Amino acid sequence: MNTTKNVALKILQNGIETFKMIGSSAALPEQVLAKKSFLTRKRGAIGVVRSKEDLQTPAGVKGYVVTSLETLLEDILGLSHWTPNVYNYLGYSDDERKHLKGHEERNLQQINTFVVDIDTKKQPYTEILTAALDHSVGIPTMILETPKGFQVYFVLEKPLFISNQHDYRGLKVAKRISENIKRSLAKVLQGVDLSCNDFGFFRVPKPDNIRWFSEEMLFSLGSLIAWSKRQDDDQGRGLFVIETKQPMLDPTQSEWFQALMATRHVKGSSGQIGRDNLMFTLALACYSAGKGLQETLNLLDEYNTALSVPLRHSEVQKIVRSAYKGKFKGAHQTYIRELLDEWLPGQDIAISNYVGGWWKFKKERKDRVRSHYTEWEEDLLLYIQAETSVAQPIKWTTQKELCEAVGIPRSTFNELIRNSKKVLIKRTGKGRSAQTGLTSVAVLLQCALAFNQTHRATYYKAVALLQTTVENRLALRELEDQLEMLTPQPNALLNGKKFNSS
Repeated sequence: MNTTKNVALKILQNGIETFKMIGSSAALPEQVLAKKSFLTRKRGAIGVVRSKEDLQTPAGVKGYVVTSLETLLEDILGLSHWTPNVYNYLGYSDDERKHLKGHEERNLQQINTFVVDIDTKKQPYTEILTAALDHSVGIPTMILETPKGFQVYFVLEKPLFISNQHDYRGLKVAKRISENIKRSLAKVLQGVDLSCNDFGFFRVPKPDNIRWFSEEMLFSLGSLIAWSKRQDDDQGRGLFVIETKQPMLDPTQSEWFQALMATRHVKGSSGQIGRDNLMFTLALACYSAGKGLQETLNLLDEYNTALSVPLRHSEVQKIVRSAYKGKFKGAHQTYIRELLDEWLPGQDIAISNYVGGWWKFKKERKDRVRSHYTEWEEDLLLYIQAETSVAQPIKWTTQKELCEAVGIPRSTFNELIRNSKKVLIKRTGKGRSAQTGLTSVAVLLQCALAFNQTHRATYYKAVALLQTTVENRLALRELEDQLEMLTPQPNALLNGKKFNSS
């Protein structure tokens, strides 16, 4: 329970009261001290449910409101899901006080964490760790195992407090960061749910489902914004969605809408954007076009009937009613593109949509005028990952061949190596016989995490060779720090030895 308490404390970040207002089992001096410590900050509430089925009942989410850490820890073993991000207030939609209301994004008090839902166990959690380190924002704070996959938590150093200033700009920034984290992991991992609610209900951390937790792995909002901007730059879009004042187009007359309406093979499966998402997107397009709810229901009911694997009529009704609640102005091009790529792959279909403007495609590297060192580092890491393995963690080649393979100028390569905390290098020989050995922190972590005696010996051999090179000091220090967090018993792995990376 101490582990669970530490996890809850770290994630909730004093967003709710420490002790119950009435009936607390804590000593009075403790209660008084807790209240004095946080007089200047407002306390909010989180929602909890006892089973996954309670998240989708005909009357809404069946659960209850929790306003203190004490209550959460008392009940936690009997809970399945919670809202790790704190709301200003939560209430009940019925007189029996069984169904929650108020769990909407604009009612968020503070964002404590970004969570990625992975709907498969085809890759172990250790692979998620190295993928996050190598291709995303860094090693996550926590990974929970779920019945069908994993949920990955990236916890902020300090919460992002949400206000209605500038049309909830802070919330928009947070949603963009969340989207970019999911997309970065989806490039290298299977089953990443891109359509998962950014700040909704997620699995409750318990001793039996926590596969990885590190109190040190926290993320500053500033660094996440900077990272997200780099991702947006690659996709040709800005951090904020700027709505234009151009005349609104009728999305139901667009090419993408007609193309999706013509699909008949769409279905739903784990980790796939399917029927529900497609019909919700079509319903939002109808809503933004000013069509009536009944007209849209008739249209989608006809579409659903024509599907090879249709939904129940009650599900179609629920989708249309949800789209017409007014929470969204219309279908967003991000999800339109996901649907087109999934169900109409290879077809060149334009997305003209007034919500968010035109979709812009990423330019090829050769077409870019300017490339950042971060982009070159990502290319180099991809090359290393492809050319190495746990059994052969170092790629040996010549510097000329390496630079040609990656497409990086030699001067840029040398500058990158001097400053990188993720790439390690070893040079041997001179002239024509010179060889360059290359690996990464992520590859060596994969060796260390294998816990296999043969792989462990290979890992020690690689580290012993690489630690003699001055350029590797940043990366080896980073590797040492990560190993201390990644390994449950670091002395068993490292035999009590520290790396000498100087």
